[in-house]
Amino acid sequence: MGHAHYLVAQRGAGWFILLGRNRYGPFPNGRNGALTAAVQAANQAGKDGHDARVSLRAVDGSERTLWSFGTDGYPPCWVEQLRIKAPKPRPARPRPAALAPSRPEPGGAP
Repeated sequence: MGHAHYLVAQRGAGWFILLGRNRYGPFPNGRNGALTAAVQAANQAGKDGHDARVSLRAVDGSERTLWSFGTDGYPPCWVEQLRIKAPKPRPARPRPAALAPSRPEPGGAP
């Protein structure tokens, strides 16, 4: 199979994942969000038989590989620090009387 090289880079004020000629992002959680998503995608690509890796491009243009499928564990220990946590669900609240379904009064006319 082919190569799946996920490159995380900053473009302007946003962080993106570059894969071949495709660009994904910007990620709302910045660099950390882009790195986490890149590792998740590279892990799946590796399972599909691709030579998958994740690299980070520095400001000076140099690149360094941070994670490689089959070489590094999944999830990498540094992803735990970057893990994006979903917000907790809001507690259920009673609906205001104006929005509550109407109920017939007991003993009233149908």
